[in-house]
Amino acid sequence: MQVNKSITFLIACFCFSSLAGTRTDSIILSTKSIISGGIGQTNSVDTGITIENGDLWIWGFRGSGQQGNGQSVVLQWNPPERVSNFVKKGLNVTQVAAGIYHIIALDDKGNVWGWGQNGYQEAAGGLYSGYPNTPVLVLKDKNVVLIEAGEYVSYALTKDGDVYAWGHGIYGQIGNGNKKSVNHVYKIPRSQFDNRPVVLIGGAYEGGYAINDLGGVFAWGDDQNDSFGYARAPKEHVYVTTPIQIYNLGGIDGAQIRHICGGEAFTNFLTSSGDVYGMGRSNMLGIGSDKSHVKDNVTTPVHITSNVTSLYCRYGGSVAITHNAEILTWGFDNNQFDMYGIYPINRTYYGDLTKIDGGKEHILYWNDKGEGYGVGYGAGNKLSQSSNHNVSWPGVKLQFVIDAMKKVYGQDYIPGQGQ
Repeated sequence: MQVNKSITFLIACFCFSSLAGTRTDSIILSTKSIISGGIGQTNSVDTGITIENGDLWIWGFRGSGQQGNGQSVVLQWNPPERVSNFVKKGLNVTQVAAGIYHIIALDDKGNVWGWGQNGYQEAAGGLYSGYPNTPVLVLKDKNVVLIEAGEYVSYALTKDGDVYAWGHGIYGQIGNGNKKSVNHVYKIPRSQFDNRPVVLIGGAYEGGYAINDLGGVFAWGDDQNDSFGYARAPKEHVYVTTPIQIYNLGGIDGAQIRHICGGEAFTNFLTSSGDVYGMGRSNMLGIGSDKSHVKDNVTTPVHITSNVTSLYCRYGGSVAITHNAEILTWGFDNNQFDMYGIYPINRTYYGDLTKIDGGKEHILYWNDKGEGYGVGYGAGNKLSQSSNHNVSWPGVKLQFVIDAMKKVYGQDYIPGQGQ
């Protein structure tokens, strides 16, 4: 076991410092590689998900059609499988996002597909009644470059700068001015973003974020514990039904934000300088607050850590990769999962890091030896085919996933080296 000192595969996909200083199409196009080299944008509870060799692999709980291969229920201790629909069509999956039990995927043609739980049309966008067990083509010929998902909601950003939303909306997550779900894909009017094209989107647990080409930062959905930077206490929840601009950025230029995301009650963002800031519930921000600070809110972005290349927000905390190939975690102090920490914790892991995936309260990481490991919440047999136990760092080896990949790609194949 060793703490790594180098990354063999490009992980720094959230940091665009080598690109032009202003937001341009080149930056939007580069978001196609976010999932390939960054941290998997999934909030799945009991399901394991990763992109490998252009294929989408799924394992663990698949009782709502999540496997995507035409079966409504696949037993959770069954071996991992590829989503065969994309294989048969000759499509490569470039990004994946997921809510609790639904999955959306972006293919290399810029089209978005959805399947799994669909009670609010979070998967199919009104194009399928019931739970689709094969991918439904939700957005076609829109040239989508980035997808995100919340608990029961999905988002997509096109190269032209348009934002689409579908699914659960009772907390304002759709951004259409209502507190109700929609049975279709809703295009958020550009007027909601100062009549400017959007160049970056992000997902929170019950809401969304967008940044326009001038650096204006917007949010909508559940503004829980002042996570949008507005002092609303003693109210814990304020439901924002159309995008509002976040002005309270503490002097930070929104045009320098390279990734924005949220959890249950916080917002984090990563700047081009590698600095991570956060606001919202203090005990989820890695600034030394513990469970006793559950009602203490931060309304001006506070600095969390530096030297970061990739960032992802979980339900109760965050994960980051540094330029030195460190895995940092922070957030709600829950000893049950050993996932976070009241300050950013430099985690020990096996081998040389190549990619990271994960879900609501679990993390999957891969190394240069072709090994995958799982940490955190173990329900759904996603970390072990024989156990639902939670796993602490540095994790348990995902040998059953590795074996399934080698069975398809050959015994000499080394998983986890790229997508």
